[in-house]
Amino acid sequence: MKGKLRYVMTMIAVCGLVGCSMGICFGTSGLFYNAVSTDLNISKGSVSMTYTIAAMASAFSGLFIGRILRNEKNLKPLIITGAVLCIGGTALLSMADKLYLMYACSVIRGIGAGLLSFVMATMVINQWFLARNGVMISVAMSFSGLPGVLLSGLFTNIIASQGWRFGYLFISAVMVLFCLPAILYPVRLKPSQVGMEPYGYQEYLKYREENQQEAVIVQSNEQVDHHSMEMIFTLLMTIMVYIIAGLMQHLPSLAASVGLSAASGALMVSFASAANIISKILYGAVSEKKGPFMTTTVYALLSTAALVVMLFIHQPLVMAVAAFVFGFTFANSSTAISIIVRKVFGMEQYTKVYPLMSFAGSAANAASVGMLGFLYDITGTYATVLIMCIAMQAVTLFCTVNLARKKK
Repeated sequence: MKGKLRYVMTMIAVCGLVGCSMGICFGTSGLFYNAVSTDLNISKGSVSMTYTIAAMASAFSGLFIGRILRNEKNLKPLIITGAVLCIGGTALLSMADKLYLMYACSVIRGIGAGLLSFVMATMVINQWFLARNGVMISVAMSFSGLPGVLLSGLFTNIIASQGWRFGYLFISAVMVLFCLPAILYPVRLKPSQVGMEPYGYQEYLKYREENQQEAVIVQSNEQVDHHSMEMIFTLLMTIMVYIIAGLMQHLPSLAASVGLSAASGALMVSFASAANIISKILYGAVSEKKGPFMTTTVYALLSTAALVVMLFIHQPLVMAVAAFVFGFTFANSSTAISIIVRKVFGMEQYTKVYPLMSFAGSAANAASVGMLGFLYDITGTYATVLIMCIAMQAVTLFCTVNLARKKK
C-alpha cells in the first residue's frame, strides 16, 4: 500500500506543478489584458507581450532541465526554486506601474514556470511509470488546461470586483496551493532512489526481451545526431503544431470577423478549452492501443476538418463544435510530442531531445499569436490564417507518417 501511495503522490505532485506553471501562470494571462491596459493607459498589444516574454523565458529555462536533473537526487531544491520564481514573479506584477517592470516580472515568472512545467513533469513520469506511461503523461498534460476551464470564471470575477492588482495576488495564492503537494512531499526523480521499481517494470523487462531494438530506461552518453531525419521531422512537427495551437487566442476575433457575436466567440473558446483537456486525457489511452503515430494522425485530421468547416460555415453552433474538434490539436502540441520523442529516440536520449523540442515549441507558440495577428492585419481576413493552419497540419501529417516509417 505504501508503494502504491508513492506512485499516486508523485502523480499528484507533478500534476500540481503543471497546473501551477502552465494552467495558471500562462493560462490566466489573457484575463488581465483589458484591465491592465485601461488602468495603465497602455495598448493591449503591449500588455500581451508579457505572455510572449514569459513564454520565451520559460522555453530557455526548460532547456537546462535535462542537465540539472542528470545528477539530481532530490527534486525539492529545483521545485522550490521554480515555485518561488513563478509565484513571486506573478505576485510582483501586482506592484508594477510601468511596462518595463511588468516585462521584468514576466521574465522571472517565466523562468520559474519553465523549471516546473512539461520538461520536468515528463522526465519524472517516464522514470516512475513504464506501464500506462502514455495515460499518466496525458493526465499531467491535461492540467495545463484544467485550471483555466474550472477557475477562469472565479479569476475574472475577482479581477472585475477587486482590481487586477489584487487579481495577481489572488492567483499567486492559488498557485501556492497547486505547488504544495510537490513542496511538502519528497518527490524523487527515480523510484530506485527510494528502493522501488518503476510501475510496470517487470512487464517492461519482458517486453525488452521480445523487442531488443526498443528503448532502455538508462540514459545514454552518446551525442544526439541533430542532423538526422528523425530529428528534423520531429522538430518540424513540433514547430507546426505549436504554431497552430496559437489560433486559440484568435477565436474570439475570428468569430467577430465573420459577423458572429462576442458570446459566440466566448463559446468557441470554451469549447476549445474543453477539448484541450479531453483530447489530452484520451490521447494516452488511445496511443497505448493504436500507437502514438496513428493517434497523432487522427487528431491532425480531425483538426484539419474543423479548420475547413470554420473556413466555409459560419453558423454559431457549427463554429462552436468546430472549435471543439479543432481543440484536439492541443494534445498534438504537448502530449504527442513527449510520447513520440520517447518512441523515436528512446528513454536513453529523451533528456537530451525533449528539452530541445519543448524550447522550439514554446518559442514557436510564443511567436505564433503575434504572427497570426499580423497575417490577419496584412490580408484583412482570417481565411488566410485558417488556410495557413491547414497547410501546417498537412506538414504535421507528412512528418508523422515519415516518423512512423522510420520506426518500422
